[in-house]
Amino acid sequence: MKKRNMVLFAAIGSTFTLLAACGEVDNESLNEETEASSNNGGNNSAEADLEEDVAVEAGEDAPTIGMTVINQEAWFFTEMVRGAEEAAEELGVNLAVFNANNDTVDQYNGAEDYINSGVDALVINAIDVEAMDPIVESAEEEGIPVISIDSVIENEGVDVQIGVDNYESSVKLGEYFNNYMEEEWGEEAIEMGAVGALNSPIQINRQDGFMDTILEDDQVDLVNTVDGENVQERALSATEDLFTANPNLNAAFATGEPAFIGMVSGVRSQQAQDSIKLFGWDLSEQVIEGIDEGFVEAVVQQHPDEYGAAAIEAAISLNDGEEVEEEIDIPASIVTEDNVEDFRYLFE
Repeated sequence: MKKRNMVLFAAIGSTFTLLAACGEVDNESLNEETEASSNNGGNNSAEADLEEDVAVEAGEDAPTIGMTVINQEAWFFTEMVRGAEEAAEELGVNLAVFNANNDTVDQYNGAEDYINSGVDALVINAIDVEAMDPIVESAEEEGIPVISIDSVIENEGVDVQIGVDNYESSVKLGEYFNNYMEEEWGEEAIEMGAVGALNSPIQINRQDGFMDTILEDDQVDLVNTVDGENVQERALSATEDLFTANPNLNAAFATGEPAFIGMVSGVRSQQAQDSIKLFGWDLSEQVIEGIDEGFVEAVVQQHPDEYGAAAIEAAISLNDGEEVEEEIDIPASIVTEDNVEDFRYLFE
């Protein structure tokens, strides 16, 4: 593996200005994300600077890992970064983290800037996996190992993929739902709604796994799926629209943390705690409160800190020329009232 002298500490004050819409990016989904980011307040002039973005400083002679994450608002991503930081400190490497703030264009430019700066490894938590293909190819040309974390970038240039099988984990949650339905609702016809994030391939995959499992039975009718856009406030608004239009819902499914938090708030605002059961992905303080109150039934909980730590460990091994498994699976847990105490500390 080619060793690089980093500009992180040598070029003090150097910055790299990012363009709002890169002319070299010919990708329909990237253009769509650009428009979406303008509508939701995304920063189209963000900058990635190895010195400014430094999260862990180990010294000029230590390897430097560049990491870009979807956002730093949701607990899932902050935990991912925390795990990466702790691993970087323990293993003695520099770590720079770029927060893409839900903006695909900014993420593309930030990752490109890290490549141009000569990072020793690149960790990508992609918003739009297809938009990252040119980044992966550029990194491969420069001999920079790429670790894809959570989001699945289907490109041969990715050295390691870390995460959970989103589809199969949702299948397991769907099986839990089917058992619950049989025990609690018998043969009653069930109306199901969903709050998803149609801009997230991962969350679409989660919804597919869950719905493919529960809709095998004609007893369940999926009345509507609304788009929370992976933003908590929009998920709340979408949930309220879903509940208002479908007052007889028995259950609802959330594909991720922002959707689930918005859904919990929506249940309360519609005073539906006694009439609906929630299922979905990703714990939060609000979702745990819903479990305590009895209207959140089951949650798929990932371990994002382990994702971050595994990414740093893989990056170091690859930089040292060692072999690493191409896929590192970190299993998720299903959390209910029976085992929620094991997870409550995460949000205290």
